[in-house]
Amino acid sequence: MFEHQRNIIGQAASKLNRSQLIAIGIAAIIGVWFFTGIFNGGNGVTDDMTAAERNAANTTVPQVRVVTSTASARQGVVAIRGRTMAKRAVEVRAETQGTVSELPVEKGARVKAGDVLCAINLNARDAQLAEARALARQRQLEYDASRQLAEKGYRAPTAAAASKAAHDAAQARLKQMQIEVSQTKIVAPFDGVFDDRRVEVGDYLRVGDVCGLVVELDPLLVVGQVAEDRVGMLKIGQPGRARLITGETVSGTVSFVAKTADPATRTFRVELEVPNPDFAIRAGITAEIAVPGQEIQAHRIPSSVISLDDKGVIGVRTVDADSRVRFDAVQLIDDTPEGLWVAGLPQTVKLITVGQDYVIEGQKVEAMPAATLGAGL
Repeated sequence: MFEHQRNIIGQAASKLNRSQLIAIGIAAIIGVWFFTGIFNGGNGVTDDMTAAERNAANTTVPQVRVVTSTASARQGVVAIRGRTMAKRAVEVRAETQGTVSELPVEKGARVKAGDVLCAINLNARDAQLAEARALARQRQLEYDASRQLAEKGYRAPTAAAASKAAHDAAQARLKQMQIEVSQTKIVAPFDGVFDDRRVEVGDYLRVGDVCGLVVELDPLLVVGQVAEDRVGMLKIGQPGRARLITGETVSGTVSFVAKTADPATRTFRVELEVPNPDFAIRAGITAEIAVPGQEIQAHRIPSSVISLDDKGVIGVRTVDADSRVRFDAVQLIDDTPEGLWVAGLPQTVKLITVGQDYVIEGQKVEAMPAATLGAGL
């Protein structure tokens, strides 16, 4: 019996020890959580803060790497993305109706102004022209005789006037038939290329129907759109160059700068005119236009330091005299293998090259010297 009591007491003691251990463990966990919360709350850092905000909240000032950049004179280059385009492209159309009887020029051939591209069957026009010529000659003889008689007083003035009217009507009819016959020949309006033929022999053309397309490729245009903040750097007559996607580089002059912006893009049309005497350059090729501008003060920087602000403005982060971060907007002047040339910065500036993505504008930082720009590029 005593043995049974001892077993019961032992089991109760064992249960009590386990309960005490569980209670002590829970108390320890709560203590650790409370202790950690106090220390985390002491510096204002929470899990939902960004990296930049944590840096700002911590008492330790973050370090960034900077280089001191000094502006130098640089000729600005206006870079424009565009495409080649024919200076003129005209659909030549029929001015009279009839069946196509002849196509003297093959599609894609070079043509001179006045070359016949499509010929329409004369039908009765040739006979009508001959009739008009004969009538005009007859009316001319009658008018000459009537005028001479009237000058001598043998013909009434009214009869002479009637003869003059008949003469003029015959001349008008002759002119009309000459035009009608000439319109059966659809000709090239200027020197260029017969780039597309829309008809075949036997097709029936009505007034306004298209015979084909003639394009003028010499000179050729390279056309693009320039931003409103750079259009003021362009002037008609400026030299420029265009690098084509096919590998060629061509030179020319600015022939047109629009006075009004495209309402949809707020950009201005620019045309660079380049010689193309052998028609080697085709229309519709993607090109990069570069027009040298005026000399300005610019900084050469690595492309890795370029960033955007909340409004999408391109710029760089710098450190001011108070060791605070600034965001300075820049304008791209030129893109070279050595780096980007940008304008819009002070003459001398401390440029953040490492750590710019982890600080915010106005934040206090410790600026540490980095490698020179030349070595860093």
